[in-house]
Amino acid sequence: MAGSYGAENPQNDRYRLSFTVGGLLAPQGRIIAALFVGNEDRLASPIASSMSGEAAANNELGERVAGIRKQAIDGNVLSIRTESANTRIVREMVKRLSTLTGTEIRHLSDDDTPVTDLQALMWVAMCRYYAVVGEFANEVLRDHYLLGNMTVTREDYDRFILSKSMWHPELEELSNATACKLRSNLFKALDEAGLVGKSDNTLLPSLLSKTVTDILEERPESFQFFPMR
Repeated sequence: MAGSYGAENPQNDRYRLSFTVGGLLAPQGRIIAALFVGNEDRLASPIASSMSGEAAANNELGERVAGIRKQAIDGNVLSIRTESANTRIVREMVKRLSTLTGTEIRHLSDDDTPVTDLQALMWVAMCRYYAVVGEFANEVLRDHYLLGNMTVTREDYDRFILSKSMWHPELEELSNATACKLRSNLFKALDEAGLVGKSDNTLLPSLLSKTVTDILEERPESFQFFPMR
Protein backbone atom coordinates (compact mmCIF):
# COMPACT_ATOMS: atom_id res chain seq x y z
CA MET A 1 0.00 0.00 0.00
CA ALA A 2 1.24 3.46 -0.89
CA GLY A 3 2.04 6.06 1.69
CA SER A 4 3.84 3.94 4.25
CA TYR A 5 5.60 6.95 5.82
CA GLY A 6 2.34 8.36 7.09
CA ALA A 7 0.43 5.09 7.41
CA GLU A 8 -1.11 3.99 10.63
CA ASN A 9 -2.37 0.58 11.71
CA PRO A 10 -4.98 1.19 14.42
CA GLN A 11 -5.04 -2.48 15.36
CA ASN A 12 -1.45 -2.36 16.57
CA ASP A 13 -0.77 1.27 17.41
CA ARG A 14 -2.28 4.00 19.47
CA TYR A 15 -4.34 6.52 17.54
CA ARG A 16 -2.62 9.68 16.47
CA LEU A 17 -4.55 12.44 18.21
CA SER A 18 -2.80 15.66 17.24
CA PHE A 19 -5.37 17.15 14.84
CA THR A 20 -6.18 19.96 17.25
CA VAL A 21 -5.67 22.96 14.97
CA GLY A 22 -6.17 24.13 11.41
CA GLY A 23 -9.14 22.20 10.08
CA LEU A 24 -8.66 20.91 6.54
CA LEU A 25 -5.75 23.25 5.69
CA ALA A 26 -6.48 23.01 1.96
CA PRO A 27 -4.80 26.26 0.78
CA GLN A 28 -1.70 25.42 2.80
CA GLY A 29 -1.75 21.93 1.35
CA ARG A 30 -1.34 23.26 -2.18
CA ILE A 31 1.71 25.31 -1.17
CA ILE A 32 3.46 22.48 0.65
CA ALA A 33 2.58 20.04 -2.14
CA ALA A 34 4.46 22.30 -4.55
CA LEU A 35 7.57 21.83 -2.40
CA PHE A 36 7.14 18.07 -2.61
CA VAL A 37 6.94 18.32 -6.39
CA GLY A 38 9.97 20.61 -6.51
CA ASN A 39 11.95 18.03 -4.55
CA GLU A 40 10.51 15.03 -6.33
CA ASP A 41 13.84 14.00 -7.84
CA ARG A 42 15.15 13.58 -4.29
CA LEU A 43 12.20 11.46 -3.18
CA ALA A 44 11.15 7.94 -3.95
CA SER A 45 8.92 7.84 -6.99
CA PRO A 46 6.02 8.28 -6.58
CA ILE A 47 6.41 10.71 -3.69
CA ALA A 48 4.73 8.35 -1.23
CA SER A 49 5.49 5.22 -3.20
CA SER A 50 4.68 1.61 -2.51
CA MET A 51 7.52 0.36 -0.35
CA SER A 52 8.66 -3.00 0.98
CA GLY A 53 8.06 -1.97 4.57
CA GLU A 54 11.73 -2.33 5.49
CA ALA A 55 12.81 0.06 8.23
CA ALA A 56 15.76 1.38 6.23
CA ALA A 57 13.56 2.43 3.32
CA ASN A 58 11.06 4.12 5.60
CA ASN A 59 13.84 5.94 7.46
CA GLU A 60 15.32 7.21 4.22
CA LEU A 61 11.98 8.56 3.04
CA GLY A 62 11.39 10.09 6.46
CA GLU A 63 14.71 11.94 6.29
CA ARG A 64 13.91 13.33 2.86
CA VAL A 65 10.47 14.49 3.93
CA ALA A 66 12.10 16.10 6.97
CA GLY A 67 14.21 18.15 4.55
CA ILE A 68 11.06 19.48 2.90
CA ARG A 69 9.64 20.33 6.30
CA LYS A 70 12.78 22.31 7.18
CA GLN A 71 12.68 24.12 3.85
CA ALA A 72 9.07 25.13 4.42
CA ILE A 73 9.70 26.33 7.97
CA ASP A 74 12.92 28.20 7.23
CA GLY A 75 11.38 29.89 4.19
CA ASN A 76 8.05 30.60 5.92
CA VAL A 77 6.33 29.58 2.70
CA LEU A 78 2.93 29.75 4.40
CA SER A 79 3.53 33.40 5.45
CA ILE A 80 2.52 32.74 9.06
CA ARG A 81 3.30 35.58 11.43
CA THR A 82 4.75 33.74 14.43
CA GLU A 83 7.55 31.20 14.32
CA SER A 84 5.79 28.76 16.64
CA ALA A 85 2.57 28.75 14.60
CA ASN A 86 4.53 28.43 11.36
CA THR A 87 6.40 25.40 12.68
CA ARG A 88 3.26 23.77 14.01
CA ILE A 89 1.25 24.16 10.80
CA VAL A 90 4.10 23.11 8.51
CA ARG A 91 4.73 19.99 10.57
CA GLU A 92 1.03 19.15 10.41
CA MET A 93 0.91 19.67 6.65
CA VAL A 94 3.97 17.55 5.93
CA LYS A 95 2.64 14.69 8.05
CA ARG A 96 -0.64 14.64 6.17
CA LEU A 97 0.86 15.05 2.71
CA SER A 98 3.36 12.27 3.36
CA THR A 99 0.46 9.83 2.97
CA LEU A 100 -0.32 10.86 -0.61
CA THR A 101 0.96 9.30 -3.81
CA GLY A 102 2.99 11.20 -6.35
CA THR A 103 -0.02 11.55 -8.64
CA GLU A 104 -2.12 12.93 -5.80
CA ILE A 105 0.59 15.38 -4.76
CA ARG A 106 1.10 16.66 -8.29
CA HIS A 107 -2.63 17.26 -8.80
CA LEU A 108 -2.81 18.97 -5.41
CA SER A 109 0.06 21.30 -6.27
CA ASP A 110 -1.25 22.39 -9.67
CA ASP A 111 -2.52 25.97 -9.71
CA ASP A 112 -5.25 24.94 -12.16
CA THR A 113 -6.67 22.23 -9.89
CA PRO A 114 -10.26 23.09 -8.86
CA VAL A 115 -10.86 23.93 -5.21
CA THR A 116 -13.21 20.96 -4.85
CA ASP A 117 -10.43 18.58 -5.95
CA LEU A 118 -8.06 20.26 -3.51
CA GLN A 119 -10.57 19.77 -0.70
CA ALA A 120 -11.12 16.12 -1.57
CA LEU A 121 -7.43 15.26 -1.61
CA MET A 122 -6.75 17.10 1.63
CA TRP A 123 -9.62 15.20 3.25
CA VAL A 124 -8.08 11.93 2.02
CA ALA A 125 -4.72 12.97 3.47
CA MET A 126 -6.26 13.73 6.84
CA CYS A 127 -8.14 10.41 6.88
CA ARG A 128 -5.06 8.41 5.96
CA TYR A 129 -2.76 10.00 8.49
CA TYR A 130 -5.27 9.97 11.33
CA ALA A 131 -6.82 6.52 11.41
CA VAL A 132 -9.48 7.65 13.87
CA VAL A 133 -10.61 10.29 11.36
CA GLY A 134 -10.64 7.79 8.52
CA GLU A 135 -12.67 5.34 10.57
CA PHE A 136 -15.15 8.06 11.54
CA ALA A 137 -15.51 8.99 7.88
CA ASN A 138 -16.18 5.38 6.90
CA GLU A 139 -18.17 4.13 9.87
CA VAL A 140 -20.25 7.22 10.60
CA LEU A 141 -20.18 9.67 7.68
CA ARG A 142 -20.50 7.12 4.88
CA ASP A 143 -22.75 4.74 6.82
CA HIS A 144 -25.19 7.55 7.60
CA TYR A 145 -25.36 8.41 3.92
CA LEU A 146 -25.92 4.81 2.84
CA LEU A 147 -28.67 4.43 5.45
CA GLY A 148 -30.37 7.66 4.37
CA ASN A 149 -29.58 9.50 7.62
CA MET A 150 -28.61 12.89 6.24
CA THR A 151 -27.21 14.48 9.37
CA VAL A 152 -23.94 13.98 11.24
CA THR A 153 -23.79 15.57 14.68
CA ARG A 154 -21.27 16.00 17.43
CA GLU A 155 -23.28 13.49 19.43
CA ASP A 156 -22.60 10.97 16.66
CA TYR A 157 -18.92 11.71 17.05
CA ASP A 158 -19.07 11.29 20.81
CA ARG A 159 -20.77 7.89 20.47
CA PHE A 160 -18.16 6.85 17.92
CA ILE A 161 -15.29 7.83 20.22
CA LEU A 162 -16.91 6.02 23.14
CA SER A 163 -17.15 2.83 21.09
CA LYS A 164 -13.50 3.08 20.01
CA SER A 165 -12.26 3.69 23.55
CA MET A 166 -12.88 0.02 24.35
CA TRP A 167 -9.87 -0.84 22.16
CA HIS A 168 -8.01 2.46 22.40
CA PRO A 169 -7.54 3.55 26.01
CA GLU A 170 -5.63 6.61 24.81
CA LEU A 171 -9.03 8.11 23.98
CA GLU A 172 -10.01 7.88 27.63
CA GLU A 173 -6.75 9.51 28.66
CA LEU A 174 -7.55 12.76 26.81
CA SER A 175 -8.37 15.82 28.86
CA ASN A 176 -11.79 17.32 28.29
CA ALA A 177 -10.19 20.35 26.66
CA THR A 178 -8.20 18.27 24.17
CA ALA A 179 -11.17 16.03 23.40
CA CYS A 180 -13.27 19.11 22.62
CA LYS A 181 -10.53 20.56 20.40
CA LEU A 182 -10.30 17.32 18.42
CA ARG A 183 -14.04 17.21 17.88
CA SER A 184 -14.24 20.89 16.97
CA ASN A 185 -11.35 20.67 14.52
CA LEU A 186 -12.76 17.56 12.85
CA PHE A 187 -16.10 19.25 12.25
CA LYS A 188 -14.29 22.32 10.96
CA ALA A 189 -12.51 20.06 8.46
CA LEU A 190 -15.82 18.41 7.50
CA ASP A 191 -17.31 21.84 6.79
CA GLU A 192 -14.28 23.02 4.80
CA ALA A 193 -14.29 19.78 2.80
CA GLY A 194 -17.93 20.34 1.90
CA LEU A 195 -19.05 17.14 3.61
CA VAL A 196 -21.19 18.39 6.51
CA GLY A 197 -23.00 21.72 6.72
CA LYS A 198 -21.72 23.91 9.54
CA SER A 199 -25.05 25.45 10.50
CA ASP A 200 -27.36 22.43 10.48
CA ASN A 201 -25.11 19.32 10.43
CA THR A 202 -26.58 18.28 7.08
CA LEU A 203 -24.61 15.53 5.36
CA LEU A 204 -23.57 16.64 1.88
CA PRO A 205 -23.03 13.80 -0.61
CA SER A 206 -19.70 13.84 -2.41
CA LEU A 207 -19.57 14.39 -6.16
CA LEU A 208 -15.91 13.75 -6.90
CA SER A 209 -14.57 14.96 -10.21
CA LYS A 210 -13.52 12.43 -12.84
CA THR A 211 -9.90 13.44 -12.29
CA VAL A 212 -10.00 12.76 -8.55
CA THR A 213 -11.99 9.57 -9.09
CA ASP A 214 -9.40 8.29 -11.54
CA ILE A 215 -6.55 9.22 -9.19
CA LEU A 216 -8.13 7.53 -6.19
CA GLU A 217 -8.65 4.33 -8.17
CA GLU A 218 -4.98 3.67 -7.38
CA ARG A 219 -6.07 3.28 -3.74
CA PRO A 220 -9.81 2.51 -3.94
CA GLU A 221 -10.18 2.19 -0.17
CA SER A 222 -10.02 6.00 -0.17
CA PHE A 223 -13.58 6.17 -1.50
CA GLN A 224 -14.73 4.94 1.91
CA PHE A 225 -13.85 8.34 3.34
CA PHE A 226 -16.69 10.02 1.42
CA PRO A 227 -20.50 9.94 1.67
CA MET A 228 -21.08 8.22 -1.65
CA ARG A 229 -22.05 4.84 -3.04
